[in-house]
Amino acid sequence: MSDTKTVYSYHPQTGEYLGTTVADRSPLDVEEVWLLPAYSTELQPPVASTREAAVFKGDSWAVTADWRAVKLWSVKTAQPIQARLGDTPDSLSATEQQPPPFGAWLGGRWVVDEAAQRAAVASMTDVEIVALRARADAAVVPLQDATELGIATPAEAALLTAWKRYRVELSRVPAQQGYPSDINWPQKPA
Repeated sequence: MSDTKTVYSYHPQTGEYLGTTVADRSPLDVEEVWLLPAYSTELQPPVASTREAAVFKGDSWAVTADWRAVKLWSVKTAQPIQARLGDTPDSLSATEQQPPPFGAWLGGRWVVDEAAQRAAVASMTDVEIVALRARADAAVVPLQDATELGIATPAEAALLTAWKRYRVELSRVPAQQGYPSDINWPQKPA
């Protein structure tokens, strides 16, 4: 007669099968009484296949979906989504297909939302224009001051004109034919 017995452990919250452990025979009982560790059972779990897990619920085992190790993407938001035990792609409105940038789920596949892509490119371009304009404004101020005070050198006067022209050309970038994706950026003064 053995003093130990193999039993099956499960997770205290999810009931997920964790593996085998050992139960000891009770030293106080004459009959075959086993002291089971917490969250274990003598019932052997069923075999779970790919993307399934054995789960102990109440007093028996069941097999449930297990997509936790699979990268899934929400077809509503195109963002990564993490499955929990029992979730399936259908229950989560998700897919294994990774979306492209600016992806939208349409007809069972990802397509590029061209309007959103154009808007994002336009927004990034506008941010770049604002940054370049700020640098140009900073360069113009001291040159403008020197000109207004009548102390600008011929080189400073020419540089002031070049910076002002650059600012005007920057302001015209959104009117270019290829805006926002195909831009002919103005040359910054040396």
